[in-house]
Amino acid sequence: MADIQLSNVEGMGILSGTDQNGNVWTQFQVDYLAEQLDGECSECGATISEGWLCMDGGGEVCNNHVQFEEGK
Repeated sequence: MADIQLSNVEGMGILSGTDQNGNVWTQFQVDYLAEQLDGECSECGATISEGWLCMDGGGEVCNNHVQFEEGK
């Protein structure tokens, strides 16, 4: 799978945007105090504690696989 290209990226503390297929992605960060566990990047298999989550049923990806232009 190619890198995820996000447009319409908005947000202040946490960003969200829409990919070329219309799926919505949002940034996440694991909250260890809430006993959340690290995830796994669906692209490269790396263990991740922050990255992007597809809100339309997709997986999690690390920051390396997401490209975007703020405000676009």
